[in-house]
Amino acid sequence: MKLKHLESALSSVPTQMFPSPKITLEQYPTNAFLVASIMFTAMNKFGDVGPALSVCDLGCGTGMLGIGAALMECDHVIMVDCDVDAITVAQENIREMELEDTMDFVLAKVN
Repeated sequence: MKLKHLESALSSVPTQMFPSPKITLEQYPTNAFLVASIMFTAMNKFGDVGPALSVCDLGCGTGMLGIGAALMECDHVIMVDCDVDAITVAQENIREMELEDTMDFVLAKVN
């Protein structure tokens, strides 16, 4: 997938914002260009993202990085966050993008 196609697909995520961000959890949206650049580099430079690979997004927030990984055809994406509201937003975004089959969610604090 080309960088511009990935960015375009990520730009179509309908709900990218937290309704009530928790500043102490550093909850802020990650824009489509940044996510596309990270995923594209992870795949093409390091081989860390792509088909036959699994990805774990620690602190998934709105789910943008996990969505990017799924769009890059990762076989499985594990989304982890310590905030139930963030998990809810991420689940809504993934559902809207019709990517639920590749995602699992874990509510946990990772130290």
